[in-house]
Parts: sequence; C-alpha cells; structure tokens
Amino acid sequence: MCFLADSGTRLLAGTSFFDFMTPENLLKGTTVLLFFLAAIIVAIYIVLWRKKRQHFYSLAINQDIENWITHILMEEDDADIPVSQNLYRSLRNPRARQYLINELVKCKRNFSGSAGNTIMGLYERFDLKKDSVKKIRSGKWFIKARGIQELFMMNQADLLTTIYKNTNNRNEFVRMEAQTGVIYMTGFAGLRFLDVIAYPLTEWQQIRLLEQLRLTQKKEDITANIPGWLQSKNDTVVIFVLKLVTEYQYFQMRDAAVHCLTHANEKVRTQAVKAVILLADEQTPMILLGYFRKEGPANRALILDALATMAGDEQKDLLVELLNDPDNIIKLKAANVLAKCCTDGTAIVAERARQEPEPFERILMHIKSL
Repeated sequence: MCFLADSGTRLLAGTSFFDFMTPENLLKGTTVLLFFLAAIIVAIYIVLWRKKRQHFYSLAINQDIENWITHILMEEDDADIPVSQNLYRSLRNPRARQYLINELVKCKRNFSGSAGNTIMGLYERFDLKKDSVKKIRSGKWFIKARGIQELFMMNQADLLTTIYKNTNNRNEFVRMEAQTGVIYMTGFAGLRFLDVIAYPLTEWQQIRLLEQLRLTQKKEDITANIPGWLQSKNDTVVIFVLKLVTEYQYFQMRDAAVHCLTHANEKVRTQAVKAVILLADEQTPMILLGYFRKEGPANRALILDALATMAGDEQKDLLVELLNDPDNIIKLKAANVLAKCCTDGTAIVAERARQEPEPFERILMHIKSL
C-alpha cells in the first residue's frame, strides 16, 4: 500500500499543468462556463421580466383605483357606484389591497367632512381594516408603524387602546406614529401618553405633535395636567410641555414655568426661560435676573435679550453690575438694556467708556448705531 501511494505521489509530482490542457478538457470547461453564463442571463431576465410585469400591474391597478375613488368623491355617495369586476378580482391580491389602502390614506389627508366620511366608508366596505390590524400585530417595526397610521387615519376608534399602548413602544418610529395617532383621534386628551412614556421625545417628534395639535378640533383644557407633566422624570416631556405652555399661552402656568428655572437639565431651563419671557408680568425682569448668575452663557444672553423689552429702573443696579462681567458679550447686552430701558442708561455706559475705553468705547459706539 505504501508502495502504491508513493508511486501515485511521484506520478502527480511529475505532471505539469499543461498536461491537463487537452482539447477534451478545454471543451468540457468551456461547456460548463457557458452553462453558468446562460443560467445567470436567464435568471437576470426572469427578475427583470417580473419587475416589469409588476410595474405595469401596479400602474394598471393604481389607475383603476384612482379613477374609481375620484368618481365616488365627485358623486359623494359610494353606495350607488358599482365596482368593476376587474377591480374586484384585483382586490383579491394583497398587493392590490395595499394599493387601495395607500390611496385612501392619501385622500383622507386631503379631504374632510362628507368626503372624508366617504373615504372611511370605502375602507370599511372592503374590509381593509383586517389588513391594518394584521400589520399592527407584526413583529417588524416598519409594518407595525404603517398599520398604526392606517388605523388612526381611518378613525378606527375601537383600536384606540391598542394604538395607545404603542405610544411607549421601544421602537422610535412605532411610538411616533402611535403618539401622533392618539392626538389625531382624540385631540388634546390624547396627550395623556405623557404620563407613561419612558423614551425621549425627539425634536422632530415634538414638532410633529405640536403641528397635529394645531390641526385638531378637539381643544380640551389640559391645564390640570401640566404641573404633573412638568415634574416628569423624562426631561423631554418637560421641554415639550413648556413648549405647549408657550404655544397656547397658559398664563396660569407662569409659576410652574418659573419653578423649572432651577431644573438640573440646561435644555429644560432654556425652554423655561422662553416660557417665562412669553408669560411675562411686572415681576418677570427681577425673576430672570435672580436666576441670571446660575445660568450658562447661552441662557444669560437669552435673558438679556428679553430684558431689552421689559426692564426698568428697578433693574438698573443689577445691570450696572453686569458691566463687570468677564464676558464681553454679556457686557454688550447689559449695556444695551441700560441704554434702552433705564434712565440715563446711555450716560452710564458713556462714563464707563471714559474710565475704561476698551471695550466700552466700542460698546458705546455699537449702542449709538442702533
């Protein structure tokens, strides 16, 4: 056995690459290569053919659906308008049903009143709700989010509890749709999700929620809830509620907003400063200056910009002290408030410029140029 193995080894060792390059082997290799190339070409053709077929199918279905919905909206009564057999057959296909849902959702965004009710009637007529419910039960976030959107756009009130449960979903996009949905369906009352959410409200989501609140017709009083929300452990909730206080000018919430000026989070304090400025009364200038030295540069600048329209002689001494601040921007803004709001404010800055030309001569020139 060892002898045979050694012989085979010597035989292979003595064989060169060119010994395999016989016409028969080359023919076999070429045949195999051509077979694989042909298989790849056929596979590509099949994929492209299917995509082309799907594209034209989509165009045809969308055209049928758009024409039919347009006809119904013009007539304002879907009961008397028959559905073509072709469309009925098409709607057995889940993809076609999704096209119809998409079109109805798009129309619902653009129509209200009787037209909006007609659109919801079509959604229920074809039992499309079950498609959306199936999506909301999906484990894939993008399918779940789409299902939530379809259900709240079609005002499916019996699913409100299910949508509400998703306002604290771990996936950002799912909870964004759910939060928007409960406000869409219930107005200001939908803000009760602020009691339970543990995840941050992103800047974009806050903008979306404020926009949805502007559009809603259900303007319920939420002032009883605001003090509790302002004590939330979720800082983004506090920021959002302060924006609500500012947006809707809840003057009765002024004291609650002032309390937020001591919040540990600087972003919360910034929003609190903005709220206190908007809800200002005669005590506001002294309140803001009372918190001034505890703040960072950005909030200090914000406070001084606001004081330029509300300060008076009562704040003169504090403003004069700020001319000694190491930050030249603060000196400039304090000098500007003195000149605009206080008796002999410009003269005070001019005297300081005589005593300390740099930087007060430049500050004085800037003030006089305004």
